[in-house]
Amino acid sequence: MSRPLLGKVCVVTGASRGIGKGIALQLGEAGATVYITGRTFTPNDTPLPGSLQETAKQVEERGGTCIPVKCDHTDDKQVEELFNKINKEQNGRLDLLVNNAYSGVQAMLEGPTNKFWELDPGFWNTVNKVGLRGHYVASIFAARMMVPAKQGLIINISSPGGLTYIVSVAFGVGKAGVDRMARDCAHELREYNVAAVSLHPGAVKTEMVMDMLTRVQNGGKEYLVTKTSVN
Repeated sequence: MSRPLLGKVCVVTGASRGIGKGIALQLGEAGATVYITGRTFTPNDTPLPGSLQETAKQVEERGGTCIPVKCDHTDDKQVEELFNKINKEQNGRLDLLVNNAYSGVQAMLEGPTNKFWELDPGFWNTVNKVGLRGHYVASIFAARMMVPAKQGLIINISSPGGLTYIVSVAFGVGKAGVDRMARDCAHELREYNVAAVSLHPGAVKTEMVMDMLTRVQNGGKEYLVTKTSVN
């Protein structure tokens, strides 16, 4: 089996399920050492469904090396400690950061409305604190490792919602911000041989989206059908 990423050190945020989990599995299979983060961390390292330990177990079953780290991306200190841990354990090496952690999907899909004037102003933070702001904070600490090494790649998982209306105003503005952040980070990092990009996976059959669709088919709220194209 070809292992083109053997020796590379990667971080995937929000990897207990969904897109993040899929990325972690592929990176591990390609030979990378993958640090994965999330809030679903089970006691005694039991690989329960939807947990970081389950993702780590599956990465290792594919021949990869995976280190699950419980991390709340609303807490800057926890994010800093994550990168300090990687810095110490990997002798300062970090090749790839995938900013994927996002906490707003369920709130958007299950909310009573998507009209911005009918929502509590705090909905903005629900949608964008872990997403847009969390990506920015993780990128700061990753860049502090990549810039001295003059190599690295930062990937933001975004959405077509940054280009056209999907779901809500807060969602679209957040995704547009994620895209612009990648562009501007790339501008400042270019002279240090570090790249930053934004990816739009489009509609993905993640565990949460499939659960929502099942509930709609079983008589749930019909408006959910039009709200499932989110990342």
